[in-house]
Amino acid sequence: MIERLDLSDPAIAAQVLAIQRAAYAQEAELVGYAAIPPLHETLDELRSQPLEWLGAIEDGVLAGAMAITGEGRRCDIDRLVVDPARQRRGIGRRLVGAVTHHVVVTVSTARDNTPAVRLYESLGFRRVGETEVEPGFRTAQFERRNDHLATSFDADVAGYERARPGYPDALFDLLATCGLAPGARVLEIGPGTGQATVPMLDRGASITAVEPGPAMAARLRERVAGRSCTVVESTFETAPLPDGAAFDLAVAATSFHWVDPVMGMARLATLLPRRRCFVPFWNVFREAGHDDAEFQSRIEPIVRRFQTMSRVAAVTHGLDHDARVRGFEASGDFRVRAMPSFEWPITHDGASLRALFASFSDWSTLPEPDRTRALDDVAAIVDECYGGSLTRTYVTQAYVVERR
Repeated sequence: MIERLDLSDPAIAAQVLAIQRAAYAQEAELVGYAAIPPLHETLDELRSQPLEWLGAIEDGVLAGAMAITGEGRRCDIDRLVVDPARQRRGIGRRLVGAVTHHVVVTVSTARDNTPAVRLYESLGFRRVGETEVEPGFRTAQFERRNDHLATSFDADVAGYERARPGYPDALFDLLATCGLAPGARVLEIGPGTGQATVPMLDRGASITAVEPGPAMAARLRERVAGRSCTVVESTFETAPLPDGAAFDLAVAATSFHWVDPVMGMARLATLLPRRRCFVPFWNVFREAGHDDAEFQSRIEPIVRRFQTMSRVAAVTHGLDHDARVRGFEASGDFRVRAMPSFEWPITHDGASLRALFASFSDWSTLPEPDRTRALDDVAAIVDECYGGSLTRTYVTQAYVVERR
């Protein structure tokens, strides 16, 4: 079991220090370098480090620990230690696996620490550099990029379709002011299983939907069979689309965060005529305009088990208005004309909230049994703290981005 460790507790800190010293003493002997800094840390020095700690618990005993830092969806493994008496049980693998759902994970280890190097390489890390710390001792830097995160939803298309809600009618009324109309040529980026696609078809649009997930694309083709919708299975950046201002409107439904912003906006500039609009929008599954502290205080301990503090505290992507505007306008080809938002309620029981969280990439890509445990804990919040029914007011945040 992987748990967040609180080193402000002297007893926990002492356990971590004991394992750290034993593990680094073993590494020092292996690589012939006794000056590894964590090997010589005092308890106070260990506790003062600006690190977040995860621990592997076996039979009620701390068997290994990992310290991490992070920014956004990046995570750096600062140190990984396993009790030498409990090695070769997959403890290090489970600890590293607890953070591999991040977009990028980095780590550095002694170049000649063969067991550590083999562990990281077996988990998909690639060597990106070496550093000579001092003559005769070198460290190797590794990086793991989760390039398949954007298509992780393919693992459970039916579950995604059942769990993810659609969008409020007011959003499609907004799109009607931006070019959505009978016969309009609409480009949709990342349609998933069609939560926004079908309502736009119902309003008479002719849609080209670019979806990178093969299973998602197949399900969308089933849903729109016989209607004016062409599904292109590709990332948007590389999709075979006609240049030359081919579309009347472009939209992205809770998906543009998976697109490289520079390449994506440059591509859109070749596809939209002047004064036509790109409207990305996001369903934000946090209370909108209300005090959400109670529910978040119950969710946060679960999230902290597998996310860095910077990720937990970060502004939700769709609500980070300044960052989104900068990204949309950086090329000079577009200007943000408006940022409307729409609130709407939804009532969950434990099962439906569990299914919603299971559709989030951060959660769906967790290793087992941590994934099941985290999702079960979410369902238990509704059942045990809200009597089995929880109504929340969500928000759909849109940006009307006009081609200059």
